[in-house]
Amino acid sequence: MTNTEIWKIAEELRDTYETLRVEKLPLDLISFVELDLRLDLIPYDGLKKDFGADAAILADFSGLYIDGDIFDRIDVIRGPQLNRLRFSIAHELGHLFLHRQSFEAASITSADHLLDWLNEHHGRKYDYEREANEFAGRLVVPVSVLKDYFDRMVPAMDAKYGRHSWVTNAEIRSSAAELIAPRFGVHPIAIETRFDREGIWPSPF
Repeated sequence: MTNTEIWKIAEELRDTYETLRVEKLPLDLISFVELDLRLDLIPYDGLKKDFGADAAILADFSGLYIDGDIFDRIDVIRGPQLNRLRFSIAHELGHLFLHRQSFEAASITSADHLLDWLNEHHGRKYDYEREANEFAGRLVVPVSVLKDYFDRMVPAMDAKYGRHSWVTNAEIRSSAAELIAPRFGVHPIAIETRFDREGIWPSPF
């Protein structure tokens, strides 16, 4: 699946659900999952420790596992932990909206069955993970808002550093990402990734 195809699906969802509109940033994906999609949130002790994930979609797409420790504090977590959870949920939603038909066609019934199926299909596991990440990035960081931030930043940067000479400065790029990231509720690296993917401010490396 191409990035353009993935972006189209993410933006169609944004147009469909009020909870995902750009005016709602940072996105409240917990409410989206529970209220809009009517999926169960299920605590899973050791999910992060054993599998390195804050969230995971059930094999039958009927609900979403949340790491037990996070689930117990889901109403009070803030900052970096909430940002990680937001992106993790968005990634799992990527599997739901991009890959559900493929998994259902293969009659996937369990996590072990899913892993075996992915490994048997020419490394599609890595394609699916990349696609889910791309979906998550576009969903939580709408390109229109990010582009607006960049466009409004250009005159001040030109005045301070000289016309467009700052564009190839990796430190300035990283600092800008740190300033912008809280608006979307993501890690600054996610902003730098979107700069690259959207062709807004490509990495100088």
